[in-house]
This record gives sequence, C-alpha cells and structure tokens, in this order.
Amino acid sequence: MARRHEPLAQAPNVACKISGLGMGDHDWTTESIRPYVEHAIEVFGVERCMFASNFPVDSLFSGYGEIFDAFREITRDYSRDERLALFHDNAEKFYRL
Repeated sequence: MARRHEPLAQAPNVACKISGLGMGDHDWTTESIRPYVEHAIEVFGVERCMFASNFPVDSLFSGYGEIFDAFREITRDYSRDERLALFHDNAEKFYRL
C-alpha cells in the first residue's frame, strides 16, 4: 500500500479490504506481503481492516488456504479480539451481514 493512501484512512467511513496481494507478485510469500498487510493495518487500524480472498482470481496464483495461512501468520501475535475483527467481525459490520 502506497503512502498516498494514507489520507484516505483519515475518513472514518472508509475501510480497507486486504486481498488480491498475489496479483502484483505471483510468487508471493508470507514475508513478501507482510509489509503491505502491516502497513494497511497500521494506517487504517484493526477496527477498519478486513481480510478477504480475491477468488476466483487469486486461484491463479495460490490456494485459499495458503492466503489465509499467511494472514494468520502475520497476525500471530495479535489478540484474539483483533484477529476476530480482521477475519470476521469487520466484514460483518461493514457489509451489514
């Protein structure tokens, strides 16, 4: 995520869906996407970020399990509530599910 997106994070009604990271790097690894994921969470905060797949497009570069394993590894040291927000609660809130 480029620094040019930081002003967008100032708008309290804007959320960040973290997905599609393999589109720019078909040979991605957990460590290669870590800076982007961490930057998005740093800028928008846990309360306004959510993890998602970009399927079926992501299936060209990796499997569903591989993507979410990477997200789980990156957030390994987060609290249970923070992880629940990123993996579930925020999507439910923003998409009004």
